[in-house]
Amino acid sequence: MPDARKEQAYLQNLVNTERPARMVGLFTGHQMKPHDVERLVNACLQAMREEDQGASLTLTPLGDPSPKELELQRTWRLTVVDYTDAAPHDCLVQVFDMRDPESPHRSLLDHIGTMDEELSTAASHLMATAQTYLTIASGKLDDENRIHPFQNLVSLFSSALGAAIVDPAAAIVTSDPGEWADAMEQSLQIEKEMGMLRR
Repeated sequence: MPDARKEQAYLQNLVNTERPARMVGLFTGHQMKPHDVERLVNACLQAMREEDQGASLTLTPLGDPSPKELELQRTWRLTVVDYTDAAPHDCLVQVFDMRDPESPHRSLLDHIGTMDEELSTAASHLMATAQTYLTIASGKLDDENRIHPFQNLVSLFSSALGAAIVDPAAAIVTSDPGEWADAMEQSLQIEKEMGMLRR
C-alpha cells in the first residue's frame, strides 16, 4: 500500500521550503487508475509537441515502487520542459479516488467552502459529482520561467480531463484554465507584495 504519511511529507516539504508554492486540485468525473496518469501525460505531451518539438514531460513514480506497488502508486514527480532550451521544472502530482478515506480532498473543499457562499456551493457540487481528485503542486513560483510550465501543465490536465480547478490560494473554483491562470498570477503578486511589506 502507498505510505500516506510519506506522500504528504513530500507535499509539505515542497510547500514549506520552496516558496512561493502552489497546490491546485483537479476534480474530474473520470475514474483514474495509476496507469491512466501515464496515458494522460502522453496525451498532454503530444499536445505540447504540436507547439514545440523540444517540449517534454517526464513522469517518475516517487518512492521507488516495485512493479506490483506501481499498480497502487499515487504520487509522481512530473518534470516539465515547456519548449526547446527551457529549463526543466519539477511538479508533484498525486491522484486519489474520491471514495478513498485517505484522500485529502475533503479538507481542501471544507477550506474553500468557508471562504464564501458561491465557492461553498461549487465545492459541494464537486463533492457530489467528481470521481477522481488529482493534485498538482509546484514550488519556487517566483519566476515566469517556472510559473508558465506549472500553468501550462494544470491547463493541459484540466482540459484533457474536463476537470474543475480548485485553487485555495487564488480563492477560485473554475473549469476555465485561463480564468484560473489570471487569478493565480494575482495571488502570487499579492504574496510577493506582502513579503516585501514584512521585510
